[in-house]
Amino acid sequence: MDVIKLHPPFTHFAVAMPLALVVLDIYYRLKKKDLDSLHLLFSLLTSLSVIGATVSGMIAYEPIEDKLYQIETFKVHKYLGLVMGIYFALLMGVRLSASRGPLWRTLFSLMLLVGALFTFLQGSLGGSVVYDHMVKPWIDR
Repeated sequence: MDVIKLHPPFTHFAVAMPLALVVLDIYYRLKKKDLDSLHLLFSLLTSLSVIGATVSGMIAYEPIEDKLYQIETFKVHKYLGLVMGIYFALLMGVRLSASRGPLWRTLFSLMLLVGALFTFLQGSLGGSVVYDHMVKPWIDR
């Protein structure tokens, strides 16, 4: 299997997991539940899925790098992907500190919400790279 084919499944998890964690986090807040091992597990899986998408993207673009740099959207997609990987690693650090007090807990929730929104933007940019600049021209031929 080509390594480039691994990037799409990684990215789908990287969009779905933050959204699932937002739902779980809101549930915990509404029920006034303390953070537990399930929340920690979802946080870890979420961070790993975004970091995995970042790493798979770095691996996937290398064989076709010259072609991708002809697409203006790709540059934003690439650098936002790098930022997202770092951001979700930091988010996991904040999550590990969330039991220290309500300020850390609130910071985690806000960072998670921002991160989840940015995963949708990143997905949109990636979709534009693939469909608008690769698939659509191929179909139009």
